[in-house]
Amino acid sequence: MSAGLTLTRMADDVFEVSVGSPRQAQALGRRLRGAGRAEDVVAGLDRVCVRFHPDRISEIETWLNAIQMDDLEEQVSAAIIEVGVKYGDEDGPDLDAICTTLSLSRDEFIALHTGGVHTVEMIGFTPGFSYISGLPGTVDIPRLNAPRARVPAGSVGISAAYTGIYALPGPGGWPLIGRTTEVLFDAESDTPFRLRPGQRVQFRAV
Repeated sequence: MSAGLTLTRMADDVFEVSVGSPRQAQALGRRLRGAGRAEDVVAGLDRVCVRFHPDRISEIETWLNAIQMDDLEEQVSAAIIEVGVKYGDEDGPDLDAICTTLSLSRDEFIALHTGGVHTVEMIGFTPGFSYISGLPGTVDIPRLNAPRARVPAGSVGISAAYTGIYALPGPGGWPLIGRTTEVLFDAESDTPFRLRPGQRVQFRAV
């Protein structure tokens, strides 16, 4: 494999490719899909899981060997999507506990969360759930010990230095800081996902 790419055979028809960053994972995923060389491709934060016909393993390995890390684009979209968030109280039941852990007031935390531009690194877990980087590494908040059985659609949580937005209602273990009214997943739309990997996001308190 070229420098930075690591191929691991997970099963007779599945392998995993490790890369250097979320945007490289998304770029490799797009390239695999576009080339039609795999039956299924799932790109994560730092790896890509690929399902293929077992007879094509040598062909795919040869093709991946020719990819250089520099070929995997790390560009982000120039457009910024603004996402309004109602912080705290019923919409963000864990915000005050997070503020205590970080030794911040609620206003200080909201200023931190809304003060910079964030980047969608991947979509996964449930349809439309977005993993968004951009918080400083000092915001190291673990997931809940006991996940909630149901989290409302639009709920905004944080875990480690990531923000996660639940596009659909369902179970979830991320501590919740607020909620957005943005529709992030519409199964009936030709473009069902409001956010996509590489998209830049600016949070706004409402």
